[in-house]
Parts: sequence; C-alpha cells; structure tokens
Amino acid sequence: MKRIFVGLSLAILALSGNAQDQVLFINEVMATNHSTLQDDFLDWDDWIEIYLLPGEGLINLAGYYLTDDPDSLDKWKFPDTNLGLTTIVAGQHKLVWADKDTQQGELHTNFKLSGDGETIYLVMPDAVTIIDSVSYPMQAPDISYGRECDGCENWIFFNNTTPDDPNQEITPEPQVLFINEVLADNVDYIHDSEDEYEPWIEIYNPNPFQVNLAGYFVSNTSDTELWQFPNDNPVLSVIPAEDFIILWCDAETGQAENHTNFTLDPAGGTITLTASDGSNVDTYSYAETAPNVSWGRQDDGSPNSMEFNIPTPRVTNGLIIVQPELLYINEVLPANNTDTLDNHLQTEDWFEIYNPNNYDVNIAGYYFSDNPENPKKWKVPNYEADSTTVPANGWLLFWADEDQTDGINHTNFRLNNNAEILQMFSPDGFTMVDEIEWADVEGDRSLGRITDGASQWVEFIGTTPEASNNAGDVRVEELTFTGKALLAYPNPVTGERVHFSEQVSGSLYTASGVWVKEVASAKYVETSGLSNGMYYFRSADGRSIKLVVNR
Repeated sequence: MKRIFVGLSLAILALSGNAQDQVLFINEVMATNHSTLQDDFLDWDDWIEIYLLPGEGLINLAGYYLTDDPDSLDKWKFPDTNLGLTTIVAGQHKLVWADKDTQQGELHTNFKLSGDGETIYLVMPDAVTIIDSVSYPMQAPDISYGRECDGCENWIFFNNTTPDDPNQEITPEPQVLFINEVLADNVDYIHDSEDEYEPWIEIYNPNPFQVNLAGYFVSNTSDTELWQFPNDNPVLSVIPAEDFIILWCDAETGQAENHTNFTLDPAGGTITLTASDGSNVDTYSYAETAPNVSWGRQDDGSPNSMEFNIPTPRVTNGLIIVQPELLYINEVLPANNTDTLDNHLQTEDWFEIYNPNNYDVNIAGYYFSDNPENPKKWKVPNYEADSTTVPANGWLLFWADEDQTDGINHTNFRLNNNAEILQMFSPDGFTMVDEIEWADVEGDRSLGRITDGASQWVEFIGTTPEASNNAGDVRVEELTFTGKALLAYPNPVTGERVHFSEQVSGSLYTASGVWVKEVASAKYVETSGLSNGMYYFRSADGRSIKLVVNR
C-alpha cells in the first residue's frame, strides 16, 4: 500500500534579479552527468558553465561565489590559489565542477547539483550581490539546461551539450524506434497519475543509447503531426537505452505525464511515429481486443504481433514475472545535511531496506526508482553479493547520491525532501515490492516505519540507518498523512496557469515569502501576471509545493 508523509514546514527562499550592466552569466548547467563529460579525475560530475560577454577584457573570479542555497550566498568561494584557472577571458567560458569535492582543485565546488531541480546563484565578492541566477527544472541524464545562445535570456534543453563551447541548438538525427504495444480499452489495468484508467501506447528504444523524443510527433489520423512531444521536460520525453516509454491517449494534455491530444479507438486503428524533420519512424496497426488485453509486437521491435492477456507497459513484451522476496523500504533520509556519512565521508541521502525473513536475501538485479514513468531507473549491481545482500532480520543501506562511482550501493538518482516517491521492483522491473511517497520533510529527519516492517510511517528525530527502527526517537507530534501529496503540472510553468492534482484552497507566495494571491476551491491557479522565478503554494491543509515560472 502506498504511504505518504507530509511534514508541516515551508521553506522560504530569496530570489534576486540580474543587474542591467551584467557581463557575467550562468550560461549552461548539467545536473545529471552520466556519460557526457569527465573531469580531470575521470569522474562524471555535475557542472556549471560561466560566460563573460565579449569586449569585457578578462575577469579573475577569485573571491566570487557560487551557491545553491539563497540562505548561504557564500557557500563556495572561487579560490585565489591559481589565477590561471579562475580567470575568464571575454567571449569565453569557464567550467566549474559541482561535485562536492574541493580537494580535486580550484574549480570543484563544495556542493552538488540536484537532478530534481533547484536554483544556482553567482554572487559578487561582497557575498550579498547576486550577479546571476537560474532556476532549473528536473533534469534527465546527459541533457543540459542552458541559454539558447551565449548570454541570451531564453533557456532551453540541449541534447547536444556545449560545455566550454558556444551554446547552439542542434536537431538530433531521427533514430530507430518502435511503437511496441497498445492498450486501447484500459478498464482497470494500470492508471495514470490522476488515478484514471486511460488508453496507452508504448514506444520502444532498441538503441544502446538514450533517445530524447522531444519534437517527435505521434498520431492516429492522416495528420501525422497531430501531437508533438514538448521540449520542456526531458524527464518525460527521454527513453533510456533499450527501454520503453508510455503515452496516455486521453486527450487531456494538461496532466502531469505524457498525455496526447487524441484518444484510441478500441475497435482498432493505425498509429504513426514521426521525427521532427517529418520523416516516418514507425507505423503500427493494432487490432480490436477484449478489455484490459493489449496488442503488441510478439518480441520487442519484431514485425509479428499478438494479444497480451497480461499487458507489459514499460517492460519487455517477453516479460517473465519474477516474484520478489518479502522486503520493505524501512526508512528514508531525503535531506541528509549533517546526519550520516557515507564511505567517502560525505553526507548523502539514503534509504534502508529491511528483510523480515529468517534467511539472507541478495537483491542484486532488483530495481529502485523515484520516477513512476521509469521503474527501471537504477538496477542493483550483481557483482558484489556481500554488498547487495540484506541479512536475515536485518537491514541494508543505499546512498541516493546520483554518484555510482562512489560504490556499489550508490544510486543514479537523489531524493527530494519537498515531494518525492521511492519505489522498489523485482528483477522483472514490473512487479512492485514496496513504495513510499512523501512531501516536506525537514533536514536530518528520517521517515521510517514505526517498528521494522510495520504499516505506519512516522518521522524520526534520531535516525536509525542499518539498525532497528524499534528504538528510534520518534517525533510524535506529527501524524502520518493518509491522503495524496499535492502535485502541480506543468512545473516549471510555461503557460498561463498551473494545474493541481486535486481541488484545493490556499495561498501563493513569492520565494521571499510575499503573499501573491489566494486560491479558493480550484484545480488551478492563474500565472499570467507572474514574473519568472520561484514561488510556493501553501494549501489550507498545510501541504506546500514549489513552483517555477519560466516562460
């Protein structure tokens, strides 16, 4: 059963505008670097690119600051120990590694970037004046977020990243992809984030590399450009290598996931996938089936099709169900500021798995994800059994730090204490073992089952990593919230309004805590008059959510 925990606090951030005579810019950001660019130590680290306008000579950045915390504008200072590294020339770029590893050199910060989105600030040596800032949304692996051109106002996503080079958008070549499975009559098989059972299409990427579908078209009519994948959320539009993505065909494009502007005919039809240059990528015809029975390729990408009495959304059509062992997500620390050190003496987010059985369980091959659209986001490696085995009646800790180079128990994603979900799947990538969803968790406080494996979740003031929750210091004044976390879409906000996942009342505030407007029993809030930046919505029942306006 899904468990959701909502705390009571609302963080208030300060945001500053740019100076009119600005010459230095945060120009490009990569917060999820899996295979794009290595630093001098062969690490795939996050990076920030600084740009200096032409005609400005050169500037030594020693004494300037970079930070991801508006309450700590002096979080990381450019050192003055190597002027050759910290000096930027007019019309050129300076790459800074946000890897929380200052020992690696002058251009390595003491913080990492969050793949879930945050705000970065470039600050003057007075540690007060903000030169530039950017609020970036959730990131997909190896896709950067940058200015459309060097120093330009408009920000876009780059499939072809440009670290230390001029920013320019290059349209990717069309790739081999397949419409792989269709469920046109989804009565009660699988639901979307709105808990609605809608028709869906699955697309398969057979390539050994990820493909961003932004700009591609999908249609079930003669108009092959009926619906286009937007380019404002690569987390939704990227298909990982040899993996799958599903589209909800419900004509409800305002919802949070990939929802097309058309529906499917249960009596059968033809679907086309078209590249952004107009070339056909795939055409697939599906037949009429019984309710909850899908029509798909017999083998992924093969020419032969068949009915599937057990549809296989987001996994191979040749799925073999693997029943998992009885295991629990037992405790989660989504904002580890000073609590627990990992094997590299770093304070990283973590989650704990509990094994209630009287025998050891090796979970190599199991999957963890913080994205329901990508259940196979991270696979537990299978080459060090002593590190992936949960002892009988014991616990095993995983570090959610998006840094797999730190060890076998380090995932490729981080946790978000504002609003997040954590799911565990069996080795088939389809059968769920356990999940928890939460929002608004204070730093250095974990969420855990009140006793190991119990159904009730509580907040622990004293965390218990790889130890029993039974002796934890529980914060009893906060009760487990039994409803759903409040969600908003699209977020970042690019249009005239932002929709909520349910009808709510509450107030909208600026990042600095200034009241903006009241919302009374509505499923959306108008944003047409708002300036770009960060905002917070606080519902009447105490839930809060961060909104980023970025037109």
